[in-house]
This record gives sequence, structure tokens and C-alpha cells, in this order.
Amino acid sequence: MDYKSRIKMLRDQFTSNYNAMLVTNLANIRYLCGYSGSNGTLLITKRKALFFTDFRYEEQSKKEVGDAAEIVVIQRNAQKTIYDRIKKLGIKALAIEKSLPLGKFLDLSKNYSGELVPTEGLVESLRQIKEKEEETFLKKAFSIADNAFAELMKVIKPGLTEVEVAAKLEFLMKSQGSSMPSFDTIIASGPNSACPHHQPTDRVLKKGEMVKIDFGATYNGYHSDMTRTVFLGKATKQFKKIYEIVFEAQSKAIAFAKIGIKCSDVDAVAREVIAKAGYGENFGHGLGHSLGLDIHESPLLSASCSDIIKENHIFTFEPGIYLPGWGGIRIEDVYMIKKSKLVRYTNTPNELLEISC
Repeated sequence: MDYKSRIKMLRDQFTSNYNAMLVTNLANIRYLCGYSGSNGTLLITKRKALFFTDFRYEEQSKKEVGDAAEIVVIQRNAQKTIYDRIKKLGIKALAIEKSLPLGKFLDLSKNYSGELVPTEGLVESLRQIKEKEEETFLKKAFSIADNAFAELMKVIKPGLTEVEVAAKLEFLMKSQGSSMPSFDTIIASGPNSACPHHQPTDRVLKKGEMVKIDFGATYNGYHSDMTRTVFLGKATKQFKKIYEIVFEAQSKAIAFAKIGIKCSDVDAVAREVIAKAGYGENFGHGLGHSLGLDIHESPLLSASCSDIIKENHIFTFEPGIYLPGWGGIRIEDVYMIKKSKLVRYTNTPNELLEISC
């Protein structure tokens, strides 16, 4: 990764309102200098980049940050060390991220005499456009998830609990090379699948019911995300009907998405299909989101997002219909936007899958 170029791109966004920026969001720090640990702060001025951490991460910082930033190992009183360096550099106006925790903001306000300038989305806007190396990491994360899902389909069966299925899937991803799940794995069986983000329980999977599986792998910090809703046994007419509607909504949205299109317009395409089928009230979330170092990144495919799609944006397409007391069906695939086409990152087939049991 060319971290110095990324830092330069951030500097190019600086306005006359400030001459330095304090980056505290760990995903943003990783994007800018490569650090993947849990304790660090990055200070960027117009000429310098300083990375602050403590003794526990000194060796890790040397390997990951390298010469992207000057590494400052804090011996004691982390906040004072950072504030003293800011003062020494003569920074009169300091940009901060709006995600800065309130406690740290209050402490900074008390100890820093200059002007604090809240900013939002500066680093995140750079992260929207994926670079070639990022594409490689993302493809690997999706490959891990695809392979793990294929293995899970060989062992999933009635009699297992949702928790057991989640554990099996997470083990399979780990054994394929995932550092951790992208998020808490969702296994929702029968009527539980009507809850979009159901957490696995001790409910036992039963023949003649659906199972919604939403999961992701992480590789070198980059996340995958996929949802499949399978049926244990021969699918019912109701399941087939709802599945076909969701499948059509996703397919039409994917076909419509391209460079220059407004994100909200893509969401509207999927939403119209579901609404015309009579289930508009049962699709209550956005169509999709971007992903990368975070599982949910901007821009979003939602009714409220007016961003314009650009080359190398990556999106989930995940329409769903949720019927309380019956269940829910969501299909989620991920595509990257290229000049001439959309490149699919999820390689698991998304047609209706019936599990023999």
C-alpha cells in the first residue's frame, strides 16, 4: 500500500480553517498508515505525519507503519504526550473526526488552546474508491466465505441449533484463513428469519423451514458480506413466491447500477419490484452498503443517499421481505463497479437452494 500517497490525498483536502488533523478512528488510521493494532493516534500536519502508540505495539508499528509516519512510543500519560507535540508543532487549528469519543473531546478541549474543527468523512471519502491491493484482499475474503458456505451446506441439517450452525460456519471461515467474522454471524431459522438481524439462539432447525444465513470473513482487515436463505427440504409455494420476488428485485437493481447513477435511484429500482408485488411495507432497510476495512461503509444504496456511483465503488445488493410469524428471505451479493461492467465478488450461486434432508 502506498500510505504516503494516501496521506497526501488527505492533506489535499485540508481547508484554510485548519492546518493539521488528528485521526483517531482505527480503520482510518489503518488506511492511512497500515497500523492494525487497537491503540494508536495519527497526527497529520501539512509537512509531518506522526503516529502515537504505546510500548505494547512498538514492534508491530515498526513493521506495519514503517516510514509512512514518524513513530512516537508513549512512555506515560498518552494524551499529554500528544497534546505537548501538538503545541510544539505550533498547530493553531486542529481538525478532529466527529467520531472522536466525547471523553477524549472534552479532554482535548481542556488541554488544547487552539481551535478544534470537527470534520466528517474526510478519510472515509478516500476509502470509497478501492485500490488494486484492496481489491485483492476483498476477493480473498469473499473466496474464504464462499468456500466456507459450500462446506456448511454439506453438514447443515435439521436437529442442529442456530448457535451450532453459526459456530460451524465461523470455524470453517477461520480454517480457510479468515482472521475473524466480519460481524456477528446471523443464523435465523423458521419465523426467526423475519427479524433482519436476528442473533442465533438455541432454536432447533426443522425440516420444512427456511434458514437465513448472513455472514462474512475478514482477510488482512478487509470484510466480505453475503446472505443466503435456504430451505430444509422441498420449498413451499409461499417460499418460492417470496424468493422469486426478492431475486427479481436484486437482479433488476444490479442491472441498473452503473457509473453516474444516483445511489438512491438504484435502491428505488429494487424497492419498486417489492412494492408492486404487495410487500413494500415488509422491506424496511436500505438495499445495500459499501464495505472494506469496515463492514458498513459509505456510500449507501438507500433512499436517503444522493451520492453518485463512481468507478471502483463496491456495494452489497441485499433486498429482503420479512413477514412476522412466517419468516424472511434476503439475498445478498456484492459487486464492484467498473467502467464497462459490474464485477461480482460473491461467487456462491444465489438461486433458490433446497437442502435434502
